[in-house]
Amino acid sequence: MRSSYAFAQKITAFSTFLAFMGMGVVDPILPDIAKQLGATAWQVELLFSTYILMMAFVMIPAGMLAGKFGDKKIMAFGLFVVALFALLCASAGNITALALFRAGWGYGNAHFFATALILLIALSPDYHKAVGLFEGAIGFGIASGPLLGGFVGHYSWRYPFLITGCLSLIAFLLVLVFVQEPPKKNTARSAGWSDLKALFCDVKFLKISIGALFYYYAFFVVLAYSPLVVPMNPIEIGLLFFGWGVALALGSIVLSDLLERRWRVEKIIPPTLGAFSLVLLALMASDSLTRMAIFIVISGLLSGIINSLLTTYVMQSRFERNIVSGGYNFLRWSGAAIAPIASGIIGEHFGAKLPYLLAALGCGIAFYCIVRSRRHG
Repeated sequence: MRSSYAFAQKITAFSTFLAFMGMGVVDPILPDIAKQLGATAWQVELLFSTYILMMAFVMIPAGMLAGKFGDKKIMAFGLFVVALFALLCASAGNITALALFRAGWGYGNAHFFATALILLIALSPDYHKAVGLFEGAIGFGIASGPLLGGFVGHYSWRYPFLITGCLSLIAFLLVLVFVQEPPKKNTARSAGWSDLKALFCDVKFLKISIGALFYYYAFFVVLAYSPLVVPMNPIEIGLLFFGWGVALALGSIVLSDLLERRWRVEKIIPPTLGAFSLVLLALMASDSLTRMAIFIVISGLLSGIINSLLTTYVMQSRFERNIVSGGYNFLRWSGAAIAPIASGIIGEHFGAKLPYLLAALGCGIAFYCIVRSRRHG
């Protein structure tokens, strides 16, 4: 039984990798999509914002459905929807249709995201390693997305969507066949709206999650806006963000675990947020393409640490994990959803580097929220 759980854990992590490959796959092809579909900077940023906004709003009901029907069923459903809408993206004829199909993709990803971490924790004997594996799979997925988008998108911007859809369909079949959900250790009732209300009245949860909202705004300024301001072709952007994603995964899986062994999570996050703010200010001030590329990769390393530790910190909550995961993801992805389109508009009208300054200010607010949350230990 233990070996079957270990294999199921690998399939779940692989599925997480594939699901989040779709988040970064559009990075290198944003300029080509804008050119071929006649879209402005803020319109192509809708491909991120519609995707993430839908994902944010569906997180909470998806978590509740998982409590009722089981994590595996909801996760498999999410993968199927991801595959369907990724394939539809490949057929889009204009920017509006493409943005709507990306929203459908986000709807599926919400069901997957709300359940994959819970299932990984249930399948793993080590809670902290499960969180690191989850965030690392996200990092590698986001890293591989730009690489796929850059090399395959060099021929057509439609091909990355087509390939991602086919791979997600394979992941859906693997989950159906090989992932067996462990029996619940207790028979607690499914979380409901009263539990959700109690969660959002919990001061510590709110401070951590609001801090995450502002931090994820900054995180997505780097991921979603930077491809529009670095003068590179799709392959070069893909390689740059592959390096960024590898650094993200290294921070999530290796460095966060090493740091946790020495210090408490809530003491590690604030200084790492401070370092991330400085990197954002360096991106704003830099005119050199080489320096910008270096700072983008360094930001990935710091983000990997922050992403993993924020998830560990909030999941220590006294509330049921499905409801915590849904509530936390709703707030953090809300910040992420605003960043691409806001950065596109601000960069287009007020200065190409100004979004990095606002991202640094967001990190400052996140720093304050996390420091204040420690009073409610």
